[in-house]
Amino acid sequence: SGINAEYGGMGITGINPNTGTPRNPYNDGKVTGGSSSGSAAAVASGLIPFAIGTDGGGSIRIPSSFCGVCGLKPTFGLFSSVGSAITKSTVASVGVIANNIADVALVTCLIANHALDPRFFCPSADKVLLHGISDKTLKDITLGVYPEYVSYADPQIKKVFSRIKEKLKNVREIELEELYLSKTAHFNLLFAETVHERQIWNDQYKTLNPVTNIIYSVLTRSSLRQYMMSSAQKTRAMNMFKRVFKKVDLLISPTTACLPKDILPSDLTYGVIDEEYALWSVWFVFMANLCGLPSITLNAGYTEHGLPVGVMITGPWWSEDLVLDTARQLETQLNKPSRFYSPI
Repeated sequence: SGINAEYGGMGITGINPNTGTPRNPYNDGKVTGGSSSGSAAAVASGLIPFAIGTDGGGSIRIPSSFCGVCGLKPTFGLFSSVGSAITKSTVASVGVIANNIADVALVTCLIANHALDPRFFCPSADKVLLHGISDKTLKDITLGVYPEYVSYADPQIKKVFSRIKEKLKNVREIELEELYLSKTAHFNLLFAETVHERQIWNDQYKTLNPVTNIIYSVLTRSSLRQYMMSSAQKTRAMNMFKRVFKKVDLLISPTTACLPKDILPSDLTYGVIDEEYALWSVWFVFMANLCGLPSITLNAGYTEHGLPVGVMITGPWWSEDLVLDTARQLETQLNKPSRFYSPI
């Protein structure tokens, strides 16, 4: 059976006037986040134990954060994308949504050991087998935080994130260079590859809702020059992370800079375009997509109105074992989400 998502995977709210809009289990007047909106809502509601999605710009981690569940975007190439909608993407990965870190780890083991992407040579793939689980404690792991970047988050998100930092033993402030150039590069690559991936839409434009039609029209404006310049920026960003991960083991941040927004009646009929909201939604997630890093979100707490707030852990390439184990240890120190389900 199918689960609704943002139409064509092109959006971060989860609103879909074509086939229906999933609702946030914590407040049905709020968005679930997207594009894997129905998957995150179904997992959070206990309808299914886990879901497989794709993440090209936070499409797993954003709805997982908004719905209070866990979502992993693995190292680029770890999971095979054959049969998915992202077979030509260099920034998107197949990933996992589940209610807890143990289930994410279980599904990761099952998929990673049997479905490495055949398009790529993965010389370090043996490192992603989860033999390292529980070898370290949080006090042994150095977590990097970029305070200036975190400062842009919603005040309620910063409040929850500050409580998380207080629980951690070894936090080090770091700086991430050229973030704004990298953000532009990520969007350019994502847009160009999305258009190339979905040329079939050229024959189906009459079936697209107005919002998707506008987005698709904008995407087709990407140029080869923009793509080449963005690819060069991607290389610079990857080299920057190589330097950062010599100083810290992992990075930690909020998952999004904004909270789930209200669903307006007009949104259900026509869809919604909100560029500012999209910017704040992808504020922290995009770098893992651009550089192919493993990144996981888990529920960190709640706002004063009971909406979930996610915290995100990002690691160097092929460090799924360390990322998952750190998330598992942090999960044990947090209050379980109000819609928590026992591991499989």
